[in-house]
Amino acid sequence: MVVCLLIAVPVTLPPREVPTSVVVVVVVLLYRTTMEASVDGATAEANMIAMQLRKHQADFSKRLIGIDKQKEKPGEVSSVGRLLHQSVGRGHNAPLYGRLVPEEQLEQITSSLAAAPGSLGTPAADIQAMQARIPQHFRDPATAPLHKLSVDLIKTYKHINEVYYAKKKRRAQQTQGEDSSHKKERKLYNDGYDDDNHDYIIKTGEKFLDRYEIDSLIGKGSFGQVVKAFDHDEQCHVAIKIIKNKKPFLNQAQIEVKLLEMMNDADADNKFYIVKLKRHFMWRNHLCLVFELLSYNLYDLLRNTNFRGVSLNLTRKFAQQLCTALLFLSTPKLSIIHCDLKPENILLCNPKRSAIKIVDFGSSCQLGQRIYQYIQSRFYRSPEVLLGIPYDLAIDMWSLGCILVEMHTGEPLFSGANEVDQMNKIVEVLGMPPRHILDQAHKARKYFDKLPDGSYVLKKPKDGKRYRNPGSRRLSDIVGVEAGGPGGRRAGEPGHSVSDYLKFRDLVLRMLDYDPKTRVTPFYALQHNFFKRTADEATNTSHSASPALEPPLPQPSSSGGQGEKQALPPPFNALDLKIATAQGTFRP
Repeated sequence: MVVCLLIAVPVTLPPREVPTSVVVVVVVLLYRTTMEASVDGATAEANMIAMQLRKHQADFSKRLIGIDKQKEKPGEVSSVGRLLHQSVGRGHNAPLYGRLVPEEQLEQITSSLAAAPGSLGTPAADIQAMQARIPQHFRDPATAPLHKLSVDLIKTYKHINEVYYAKKKRRAQQTQGEDSSHKKERKLYNDGYDDDNHDYIIKTGEKFLDRYEIDSLIGKGSFGQVVKAFDHDEQCHVAIKIIKNKKPFLNQAQIEVKLLEMMNDADADNKFYIVKLKRHFMWRNHLCLVFELLSYNLYDLLRNTNFRGVSLNLTRKFAQQLCTALLFLSTPKLSIIHCDLKPENILLCNPKRSAIKIVDFGSSCQLGQRIYQYIQSRFYRSPEVLLGIPYDLAIDMWSLGCILVEMHTGEPLFSGANEVDQMNKIVEVLGMPPRHILDQAHKARKYFDKLPDGSYVLKKPKDGKRYRNPGSRRLSDIVGVEAGGPGGRRAGEPGHSVSDYLKFRDLVLRMLDYDPKTRVTPFYALQHNFFKRTADEATNTSHSASPALEPPLPQPSSSGGQGEKQALPPPFNALDLKIATAQGTFRP
């Protein structure tokens, strides 16, 4: 019948005269009526089953009581009776399930039970008491899914929206609460003074030792942080390096302090371009190093040129100061290897002047006390470090050669994405390393394959990347010896002649010698013709103030870039030779 009505409604009424919503409502109402009828039928059937179960339970209980009465003694309560009494008294434990019988059917069910043969004649009050213990599971018709998805569909959607936005708001509040609780949790480190990276929490205006007032954060690194502060005692600004509150960083920083104190003691006149350590102290479990405040670094300088590089004249000034600094570090009393020379660790003393100083000796060590195998930033990493050969002071000279080219061209000379890529880029410019270097390198097979005749060839890249032939990317083309500088940008400028570029190229190639034993030393680098453009400028070199003189250097071994090197200039001029002989410092 219901099906017929459902089919008949859209047939008998024209579609254009009856709105679609009316048809939907009719269908929904018919479906609801059918479902309610089915539910009522199921309820009645369930009640009948429940009555039959109670009847059988009553008969069974009656038989048990009769049997038990035959066995009990006079004046004694039967065990079955006690059990039934306990079950009624502790009805909350009784396993009674089912649905509540409607009130209008209660009298009829009671009378039928009383009239049934063998009935126990259970009073209606007892039935109501037992049914009261049965959980009620009646559902309000207004909450039925069908009702919600039909008649109250719009209300349902509104409710869903309200719930969604309420949850979203609650989630945002919980997130804020978690953030605030996380911040509170972070303050638990070092009694609330450190964050979860073990860095000191910087607060502007805070005073260290009632002397150094924190101004701002200058930079951060793996070691910790550097802040700008005002020294109220000396009435000047300083830079404070705050080391992380972790034992490995503290241990390395203590080595840095020791080396800085050695250098500062040896450079009392402050003329060897090394940053000055003023003092150090512990502050809330952090080692703090107080330095003179310098300006921005050479990488920032390159960025200000849009990475087009600085002039060859300014590059020469930087090179002369850096060679002097390396000469100072190489003195026997110090023998310090910086191990991380790069533009970021070379700072201008004044933004309007060319004077510079080397900073960050956090990775440094003394010769013979090498601590780490993985040193130097990749772009400036020497071949001996890449190949796993024992290194010495010469690795800093390699880094300097890379830095000088970058300062003039604006781009890194060897910009490898990884160590294999780095070695391939070096070979593109300098050719293959000498066989005797690779024979002693335990990491040579990482980059090269050894042929049956004992020679070496580069491994084929696993990523399919292609490289130029060894030595085919000439340094002359990179610096623009004949093109007027990198990209021809310096053509016609004073101090950028072909002769100037030839001297610059030759000095860099000597700094980039594969063999650290024949790589140019700081002393002989300062004697190079690149620093002697005129007789007047020759007197401005720093070798006369150097702590020691070196014997003549043998010619470099043949390596990459063959044919681009000039003969070494004399180690020093006649006047220097006369002075050195008189002082007894010349060693033939």
